[in-house]
Amino acid sequence: YGKYNIINYNTIFNENVIINYIDNKIKSEYLDFSLERNSMIISKNVVYTNLENVLKADIIEMNIETKDTKIFMHNNNKKVNIKSIN
Repeated sequence: YGKYNIINYNTIFNENVIINYIDNKIKSEYLDFSLERNSMIISKNVVYTNLENVLKADIIEMNIETKDTKIFMHNNNKKVNIKSIN
């Protein structure tokens, strides 16, 4: 499902969000894309996979202009989980 703002182009997607880019895939339940903030926030059951790794986290924040990315958990006592496939 998606909500699109025709004035500022901000878009929110929820339920079964899948992002594919070359050999990278991100699955989640929520994505907030904002051109105003130059950001993309991916959250709720985030799983990032590529040919070598599987990463599980609560939130991935990306600056869509610079591609700077932050990956973190809601709770500071929990850690981002990364597994090597090979």
